[in-house]
Amino acid sequence: MKEGLGAVRRHDLSALRHLASVGEPLNPEAVHWSREAFGLPFHDTFWQTETGCIVISNYPGMPVKAGSMGKPFPGITAAILDMKTFEPVPEAGRVGIIGLAPGWPSMIREYRNNPEGYARKFANGWYLTGDRGTVDADGYFWFVGRDDDVINTGGHLVGPFEVESALLEHPAVAESAAVAKPDPVNMEVVKAFVTLKPGFAASPDLELEIMNFVRKRLSPIAMPQEIAFVPSLPRTRSGKIVRRVLRAQEFGEPLGDVSTLMED
Repeated sequence: MKEGLGAVRRHDLSALRHLASVGEPLNPEAVHWSREAFGLPFHDTFWQTETGCIVISNYPGMPVKAGSMGKPFPGITAAILDMKTFEPVPEAGRVGIIGLAPGWPSMIREYRNNPEGYARKFANGWYLTGDRGTVDADGYFWFVGRDDDVINTGGHLVGPFEVESALLEHPAVAESAAVAKPDPVNMEVVKAFVTLKPGFAASPDLELEIMNFVRKRLSPIAMPQEIAFVPSLPRTRSGKIVRRVLRAQEFGEPLGDVSTLMED
């Protein structure tokens, strides 16, 4: 997307039949871009190292809702759980923890030398993914953010994924990451890290333009209070954005293990 359609159209891709995405949550803009670039939508998927396989997916033959991770894979039982009781929430659209019913063949069996950590992954008969999400009336699951990435600004919970998706709709933004920044009044506010597409230059005017763009797309609460224009975002070697590094920098906390980060 950052390089534009020309990078795609220099090649004969007529043999492509199905496009799937793993790793990072797939924002709606990427799905729309995929249809324009390849004539096919990206199919987002959801899984973890602990699940050992894809557990929620936009699999072939089902309509793709841009921004949704899809539906539980056949044989997988998934639910949105109340964050206190870990009971499935009855209504569509309510944010909770994504839970999976244990028992699929590739499910994690243990954390080596850490039985307590393994036990904390289960509650009320569910495996807790540690990701927040919602499910709509059609049974499609939607990612909100990692439980420890959600931003609490003035008592309102803001999912970084929705902010990042709105940022990517701006024509100047190539990549984005949203994290919490300490604030004496609101506890936390949203700070965005942005890389720009070729032909755009960082400036205070562009920062204000992007802020107002997100404000109109989402709400004043979700609008970034600060935007840092950066040449690249911290990623693992497999391409996952490591938001905890950005958050730790804002809070003055240790960065933790950075051995898996991709070197610029």
